[in-house]
Amino acid sequence: MTSFLFATAILALAQLGHGFAPSTLRRGGSGTPASAIISSPSSRQMFTGIVEEMGEVISLETNDDMTLWDGSKGSGTEMVIKGDVVMGGAYLGCSISVNGVCLTATELDFDGNIFKVGLAPETLRLTNLGSYVPQSKQKVNLERASEIGGRNSGHFVQGHVDNVGTIIERWIDENSLFFKISFPYEYMRYVVPKGFIAIDGTSLTVCDVKSEGPEGENWFTFMLAEYTQQKIIVPSKKVGDTVNIEVDVLGKYSEQAWGAFVPKMEALEQKVKELEAKVMALEGADVSKGDTSGKEVKYGDVVPTGFPSPSALTTKDMNPKRDGTDWVRTKQTFYDTNY
Repeated sequence: MTSFLFATAILALAQLGHGFAPSTLRRGGSGTPASAIISSPSSRQMFTGIVEEMGEVISLETNDDMTLWDGSKGSGTEMVIKGDVVMGGAYLGCSISVNGVCLTATELDFDGNIFKVGLAPETLRLTNLGSYVPQSKQKVNLERASEIGGRNSGHFVQGHVDNVGTIIERWIDENSLFFKISFPYEYMRYVVPKGFIAIDGTSLTVCDVKSEGPEGENWFTFMLAEYTQQKIIVPSKKVGDTVNIEVDVLGKYSEQAWGAFVPKMEALEQKVKELEAKVMALEGADVSKGDTSGKEVKYGDVVPTGFPSPSALTTKDMNPKRDGTDWVRTKQTFYDTNY
Protein backbone atom coordinates (compact mmCIF):
# COMPACT_ATOMS: atom_id res chain seq x y z
CA MET A 1 0.00 0.00 0.00
CA THR A 2 2.85 2.41 0.89
CA SER A 3 4.60 1.78 -2.42
CA PHE A 4 1.34 2.28 -4.31
CA LEU A 5 0.65 5.62 -2.58
CA PHE A 6 4.24 6.75 -3.14
CA ALA A 7 4.07 5.89 -6.85
CA THR A 8 0.69 7.61 -7.16
CA ALA A 9 2.08 10.74 -5.55
CA ILE A 10 5.09 10.78 -7.88
CA LEU A 11 2.87 10.49 -10.96
CA ALA A 12 0.57 13.22 -9.70
CA LEU A 13 3.41 15.56 -8.78
CA ALA A 14 5.06 15.02 -12.16
CA GLN A 15 2.03 16.60 -13.81
CA LEU A 16 2.17 19.80 -11.77
CA GLY A 17 2.90 23.05 -13.60
CA HIS A 18 3.11 26.65 -12.46
CA GLY A 19 1.09 29.38 -14.12
CA PHE A 20 1.75 33.23 -14.43
CA ALA A 21 2.14 34.79 -17.82
CA PRO A 22 5.68 36.19 -18.10
CA SER A 23 6.36 39.60 -19.60
CA THR A 24 9.04 40.42 -22.15
CA LEU A 25 12.63 39.72 -21.15
CA ARG A 26 14.57 42.93 -20.51
CA ARG A 27 18.10 41.59 -20.55
CA GLY A 28 19.47 38.27 -21.61
CA GLY A 29 22.83 38.70 -19.95
CA SER A 30 26.05 36.78 -20.55
CA GLY A 31 25.44 36.83 -24.29
CA THR A 32 22.64 34.24 -24.00
CA PRO A 33 19.98 34.70 -26.70
CA ALA A 34 16.58 35.57 -25.26
CA SER A 35 14.96 32.86 -27.39
CA ALA A 36 17.17 30.20 -25.83
CA ILE A 37 16.16 31.32 -22.34
CA ILE A 38 12.44 31.53 -23.05
CA SER A 39 12.31 28.12 -24.70
CA SER A 40 13.56 26.30 -21.60
CA PRO A 41 10.96 23.94 -20.09
CA SER A 42 9.20 25.21 -16.95
CA SER A 43 6.66 22.46 -16.24
CA ARG A 44 7.10 19.21 -14.35
CA GLN A 45 9.33 20.89 -11.78
CA MET A 46 9.15 21.27 -8.01
CA PHE A 47 11.43 21.84 -5.02
CA THR A 48 13.42 19.89 -2.47
CA GLY A 49 13.41 22.23 0.53
CA ILE A 50 17.20 22.64 0.38
CA VAL A 51 17.59 26.43 0.40
CA GLU A 52 20.27 27.63 -2.00
CA GLU A 53 20.69 31.18 -0.72
CA MET A 54 19.10 34.02 1.22
CA GLY A 55 17.95 36.75 -1.14
CA GLU A 56 17.03 40.36 -0.40
CA VAL A 57 13.63 41.92 -1.04
CA ILE A 58 14.22 45.07 -3.12
CA SER A 59 10.61 46.20 -3.52
CA LEU A 60 7.02 45.16 -2.84
CA GLU A 61 4.41 47.29 -4.55
CA THR A 62 1.00 47.29 -6.22
CA ASN A 63 0.88 47.73 -9.98
CA ASP A 64 -2.41 49.09 -11.37
CA ASP A 65 -1.36 48.70 -15.01
CA MET A 66 -1.03 44.92 -15.39
CA THR A 67 -2.21 43.44 -18.69
CA LEU A 68 -4.65 40.56 -18.29
CA TRP A 69 -5.35 37.70 -20.72
CA ASP A 70 -8.03 39.63 -22.63
CA GLY A 71 -5.99 42.81 -22.99
CA SER A 72 -7.77 44.63 -20.16
CA LYS A 73 -5.90 46.24 -17.28
CA GLY A 74 -5.89 45.03 -13.69
CA SER A 75 -4.02 45.59 -10.45
CA GLY A 76 -1.70 43.19 -8.69
CA THR A 77 1.19 42.95 -6.27
CA GLU A 78 4.74 42.45 -7.47
CA MET A 79 7.94 41.73 -5.56
CA VAL A 80 11.46 42.36 -6.80
CA ILE A 81 14.21 40.20 -5.27
CA LYS A 82 17.98 40.13 -5.54
CA GLY A 83 19.55 36.68 -5.65
CA ASP A 84 22.86 35.52 -7.05
CA VAL A 85 22.63 31.73 -7.12
CA VAL A 86 19.05 31.40 -8.34
CA MET A 87 19.77 33.61 -11.35
CA GLY A 88 22.03 30.90 -12.73
CA GLY A 89 20.06 29.21 -15.50
CA ALA A 90 17.01 31.38 -14.86
CA TYR A 91 14.61 32.09 -17.72
CA LEU A 92 11.29 33.86 -18.13
CA GLY A 93 8.55 31.72 -16.65
CA CYS A 94 10.89 29.62 -14.50
CA SER A 95 9.75 28.68 -11.01
CA ILE A 96 11.62 29.99 -7.98
CA SER A 97 10.74 29.19 -4.38
CA VAL A 98 10.58 32.38 -2.30
CA ASN A 99 10.17 31.55 1.40
CA GLY A 100 8.58 28.29 0.34
CA VAL A 101 6.17 29.87 -2.15
CA CYS A 102 6.40 28.71 -5.75
CA LEU A 103 6.53 31.91 -7.82
CA THR A 104 7.12 32.57 -11.50
CA ALA A 105 9.87 34.90 -12.72
CA THR A 106 8.15 37.53 -14.86
CA GLU A 107 11.17 39.81 -15.40
CA LEU A 108 14.90 39.12 -15.21
CA ASP A 109 17.85 41.48 -14.85
CA PHE A 110 21.03 39.46 -15.14
CA ASP A 111 23.29 42.51 -14.76
CA GLY A 112 21.93 43.24 -11.30
CA ASN A 113 20.98 39.64 -10.44
CA ILE A 114 17.41 40.80 -9.85
CA PHE A 115 14.13 39.11 -10.73
CA LYS A 116 10.47 40.04 -10.39
CA VAL A 117 7.57 37.82 -9.36
CA GLY A 118 3.83 38.37 -9.07
CA LEU A 119 1.93 37.73 -5.83
CA ALA A 120 -1.64 36.57 -6.41
CA PRO A 121 -4.36 37.45 -3.84
CA GLU A 122 -4.41 33.81 -2.70
CA THR A 123 -0.66 33.98 -2.10
CA LEU A 124 -1.03 37.12 0.00
CA ARG A 125 -3.84 35.53 2.03
CA LEU A 126 -2.01 32.30 2.88
CA THR A 127 1.62 33.41 3.23
CA ASN A 128 3.71 36.03 5.00
CA LEU A 129 5.14 37.60 1.83
CA GLY A 130 2.75 40.55 1.96
CA SER A 131 4.20 41.64 5.31
CA TYR A 132 7.69 42.29 3.97
CA VAL A 133 9.09 45.82 4.26
CA PRO A 134 11.84 46.30 1.64
CA GLN A 135 13.36 49.29 3.48
CA SER A 136 14.46 46.96 6.27
CA LYS A 137 16.41 44.80 3.82
CA GLN A 138 14.49 41.69 4.79
CA LYS A 139 15.82 38.36 3.60
CA VAL A 140 13.95 35.49 1.96
CA ASN A 141 14.91 31.85 1.38
CA LEU A 142 15.45 31.08 -2.31
CA GLU A 143 15.61 27.80 -4.23
CA ARG A 144 15.48 27.01 -7.92
CA ALA A 145 13.08 24.35 -9.17
CA SER A 146 14.49 20.83 -9.33
CA GLU A 147 13.41 18.50 -12.10
CA ILE A 148 11.63 15.31 -11.12
CA GLY A 149 14.11 12.45 -11.21
CA GLY A 150 17.00 14.58 -10.00
CA ARG A 151 18.73 14.21 -6.65
CA ASN A 152 16.57 15.24 -3.70
CA SER A 153 18.32 15.82 -0.38
CA GLY A 154 15.14 17.13 1.26
CA HIS A 155 11.60 16.01 0.40
CA PHE A 156 8.90 16.73 -2.16
CA VAL A 157 8.06 20.42 -1.70
CA GLN A 158 5.50 21.86 -4.09
CA GLY A 159 5.80 25.48 -3.05
CA HIS A 160 2.07 25.49 -2.29
CA VAL A 161 1.95 26.93 1.23
CA ASP A 162 -0.97 25.64 3.32
CA ASN A 163 -0.97 28.46 5.88
CA VAL A 164 1.28 30.42 8.20
CA GLY A 165 2.33 29.29 11.63
CA THR A 166 3.32 31.53 14.54
CA ILE A 167 6.49 31.14 16.59
CA ILE A 168 5.38 30.78 20.24
CA GLU A 169 8.70 29.70 21.74
CA ARG A 170 12.36 29.23 20.84
CA TRP A 171 15.29 27.89 22.82
CA ILE A 172 18.85 26.60 22.46
CA ASP A 173 19.90 23.01 23.13
CA GLU A 174 23.70 22.93 22.91
CA ASN A 175 24.38 23.68 19.23
CA SER A 176 20.74 23.16 18.13
CA LEU A 177 18.09 25.88 17.90
CA PHE A 178 14.54 24.75 18.69
CA PHE A 179 11.27 26.39 17.64
CA LYS A 180 7.70 25.74 18.77
CA ILE A 181 5.12 26.69 16.15
CA SER A 182 1.40 27.27 16.65
CA PHE A 183 -0.52 25.95 13.63
CA PRO A 184 -4.26 25.76 12.71
CA TYR A 185 -5.89 22.53 13.89
CA GLU A 186 -7.25 21.65 10.43
CA TYR A 187 -3.71 20.96 9.21
CA MET A 188 -2.36 19.21 12.29
CA ARG A 189 -3.44 15.76 11.07
CA TYR A 190 -0.70 16.02 8.46
CA VAL A 191 1.98 16.86 11.02
CA VAL A 192 3.53 13.77 12.59
CA PRO A 193 6.62 13.23 14.78
CA LYS A 194 9.72 12.62 12.66
CA GLY A 195 7.76 13.53 9.54
CA PHE A 196 8.67 16.04 6.84
CA ILE A 197 7.54 19.66 6.92
CA ALA A 198 8.58 22.75 4.94
CA ILE A 199 9.18 25.90 7.00
CA ASP A 200 9.70 29.02 4.87
CA GLY A 201 10.70 26.61 2.10
CA THR A 202 13.20 24.67 4.23
CA SER A 203 12.83 20.89 4.45
CA LEU A 204 12.85 20.07 8.17
CA THR A 205 11.96 17.22 10.51
CA VAL A 206 9.12 17.51 13.01
CA CYS A 207 10.16 16.75 16.60
CA ASP A 208 7.15 16.89 18.94
CA VAL A 209 3.46 17.33 18.16
CA LYS A 210 0.46 18.34 20.27
CA SER A 211 -3.02 18.51 18.77
CA GLU A 212 -6.00 19.03 21.08
CA GLY A 213 -8.73 19.98 18.64
CA PRO A 214 -10.19 23.31 17.45
CA GLU A 215 -10.41 24.76 20.97
CA GLY A 216 -7.21 23.27 22.39
CA GLU A 217 -3.47 23.63 21.90
CA ASN A 218 -2.12 22.84 18.46
CA TRP A 219 1.59 23.10 17.96
CA PHE A 220 4.72 21.26 16.83
CA THR A 221 8.44 21.72 17.27
CA PHE A 222 11.46 21.44 15.02
CA MET A 223 15.16 22.08 15.46
CA LEU A 224 17.91 23.56 13.33
CA ALA A 225 21.39 22.08 13.28
CA GLU A 226 24.38 24.42 13.39
CA TYR A 227 24.98 24.34 9.61
CA THR A 228 21.33 24.98 8.74
CA GLN A 229 21.15 27.96 11.13
CA GLN A 230 23.67 29.80 8.96
CA LYS A 231 21.93 29.13 5.64
CA ILE A 232 18.28 30.12 6.18
CA ILE A 233 16.28 33.06 7.54
CA VAL A 234 14.39 31.26 10.34
CA PRO A 235 17.00 31.89 13.10
CA SER A 236 16.54 35.64 12.59
CA LYS A 237 12.86 35.39 13.54
CA LYS A 238 11.57 35.98 17.06
CA VAL A 239 8.56 34.89 19.09
CA GLY A 240 5.39 36.25 17.47
CA ASP A 241 6.79 36.18 13.93
CA THR A 242 5.19 33.97 11.28
CA VAL A 243 6.58 31.27 9.01
CA ASN A 244 5.15 29.81 5.81
CA ILE A 245 4.25 26.15 6.27
CA GLU A 246 3.66 23.42 3.73
CA VAL A 247 2.80 19.99 5.11
CA ASP A 248 4.03 16.83 3.43
CA VAL A 249 1.96 16.36 0.26
CA LEU A 250 2.34 12.58 0.44
CA GLY A 251 0.22 12.68 3.60
CA LYS A 252 -2.56 14.39 1.65
CA TYR A 253 -2.45 11.83 -1.15
CA SER A 254 -2.49 9.00 1.40
CA GLU A 255 -5.52 10.53 3.10
CA GLN A 256 -7.34 10.86 -0.21
CA ALA A 257 -6.55 7.27 -1.20
CA TRP A 258 -7.66 6.00 2.21
CA GLY A 259 -10.84 8.05 1.96
CA ALA A 260 -11.73 6.24 -1.26
CA PHE A 261 -10.94 2.86 0.32
CA VAL A 262 -12.93 3.24 3.56
CA PRO A 263 -16.44 3.28 1.98
CA LYS A 264 -15.65 0.01 0.20
CA MET A 265 -14.53 -1.55 3.49
CA GLU A 266 -17.68 -0.32 5.23
CA ALA A 267 -19.84 -1.76 2.43
CA LEU A 268 -17.99 -5.08 2.73
CA GLU A 269 -18.51 -5.15 6.50
CA GLN A 270 -22.22 -4.48 6.01
CA LYS A 271 -22.41 -7.32 3.49
CA VAL A 272 -20.72 -9.67 5.96
CA LYS A 273 -23.26 -8.72 8.64
CA GLU A 274 -26.12 -9.44 6.22
CA LEU A 275 -24.63 -12.82 5.35
CA GLU A 276 -24.22 -13.63 9.05
CA ALA A 277 -27.87 -12.75 9.62
CA LYS A 278 -28.95 -15.02 6.77
CA VAL A 279 -26.86 -17.90 8.10
CA MET A 280 -28.33 -17.44 11.56
CA ALA A 281 -31.84 -17.35 10.10
CA LEU A 282 -31.16 -20.62 8.26
CA GLU A 283 -30.01 -22.11 11.57
CA GLY A 284 -33.31 -21.21 13.19
CA ALA A 285 -32.65 -17.89 14.96
CA ASP A 286 -35.34 -15.21 14.69
CA VAL A 287 -33.13 -12.35 13.48
CA SER A 288 -36.09 -9.96 13.12
CA LYS A 289 -36.57 -10.08 16.89
CA GLY A 290 -32.92 -9.72 17.64
CA ASP A 291 -32.48 -13.40 18.46
CA THR A 292 -28.75 -14.00 18.17
CA SER A 293 -28.41 -16.68 20.80
CA GLY A 294 -28.21 -20.40 20.65
CA LYS A 295 -27.38 -21.29 17.07
CA GLU A 296 -24.65 -18.93 15.85
CA VAL A 297 -21.83 -21.19 14.76
CA LYS A 298 -18.32 -20.00 15.59
CA TYR A 299 -14.94 -21.55 14.98
CA GLY A 300 -14.43 -24.38 17.48
CA ASP A 301 -18.15 -24.90 18.20
CA VAL A 302 -19.86 -28.27 17.86
CA VAL A 303 -21.30 -28.71 14.37
CA PRO A 304 -25.15 -28.53 14.55
CA THR A 305 -27.15 -31.70 14.07
CA GLY A 306 -27.91 -32.39 10.45
CA PHE A 307 -24.68 -30.98 9.06
CA PRO A 308 -22.71 -33.75 7.30
CA SER A 309 -19.16 -34.23 8.48
CA PRO A 310 -16.31 -33.89 5.97
CA SER A 311 -15.68 -37.64 6.15
CA ALA A 312 -19.32 -38.33 5.24
CA LEU A 313 -19.07 -36.35 2.03
CA THR A 314 -18.31 -38.52 -0.98
CA THR A 315 -16.86 -37.55 -4.28
CA LYS A 316 -20.34 -37.90 -5.71
CA ASP A 317 -21.71 -35.41 -3.18
CA MET A 318 -19.05 -32.86 -4.02
CA ASN A 319 -19.18 -33.42 -7.79
CA PRO A 320 -22.76 -34.35 -8.69
CA LYS A 321 -23.26 -35.48 -12.26
CA ARG A 322 -25.21 -33.01 -14.37
CA ASP A 323 -26.59 -33.85 -17.77
CA GLY A 324 -27.50 -31.53 -20.63
CA THR A 325 -27.74 -27.86 -19.66
CA ASP A 326 -28.46 -28.33 -15.96
CA TRP A 327 -25.06 -26.94 -15.07
CA VAL A 328 -25.80 -23.72 -17.00
CA ARG A 329 -29.03 -23.11 -15.14
CA THR A 330 -27.36 -23.91 -11.84
CA LYS A 331 -24.53 -21.48 -12.53
CA GLN A 332 -26.95 -18.75 -13.53
CA THR A 333 -28.99 -19.37 -10.39
CA PHE A 334 -25.80 -18.88 -8.39
CA TYR A 335 -25.12 -15.53 -10.06
CA ASP A 336 -28.73 -14.36 -9.55
CA THR A 337 -28.86 -15.26 -5.90
CA ASN A 338 -28.32 -12.33 -3.53
CA TYR A 339 -25.86 -13.78 -1.08
